[in-house]
Amino acid sequence: MKSVLVALALVLAAGPAFAGGKQGAGKKPEAGKPVDPNAVLAKTHGGKVWVLSGVPTAGEGEELGKWLSARPANAELSKKDSEDRWPCTLLAVFKSPPAKGHITIRVVDKKDPKAIVEEYSSQTVGTSMVFQEFYEPDGGNGFNKGHTYTVMVGQLIKNKFVSYASGDVTLK
Repeated sequence: MKSVLVALALVLAAGPAFAGGKQGAGKKPEAGKPVDPNAVLAKTHGGKVWVLSGVPTAGEGEELGKWLSARPANAELSKKDSEDRWPCTLLAVFKSPPAKGHITIRVVDKKDPKAIVEEYSSQTVGTSMVFQEFYEPDGGNGFNKGHTYTVMVGQLIKNKFVSYASGDVTLK
């Protein structure tokens, strides 16, 4: 009888997750797990990719949200005629936290979305609701002036690409 009471006390002390209950919204985050300051961005900006010619703000959370609201998600990138590349920064806001593993960037021509122009896995491991990386579409590698491309940021899960955010960019 004592062992049953001890077991019951341990189950109750472990909380609702162990006892079969769900931890829903509004409950405190699990101890030891950091809270992503950018989680609030998912409501208004989740699922979008910004292709920026400059360097984005270093702010997080509400500050980053205000900064993104002042800029269109769809962009145009220009380059000098003597250059082959369009240097930019990709900034993606996910609707939910990514799975553990590397982030993958896939770029397709908007006129032919089945033809992948470029796909690569970033060295960045997904941990945050916001992904940011320098990127250079290369004219010698399938990118063409005057074309519009869809940039998708996601992950390869079970050998299938899962898109978390996307946005369009026109190369000028």
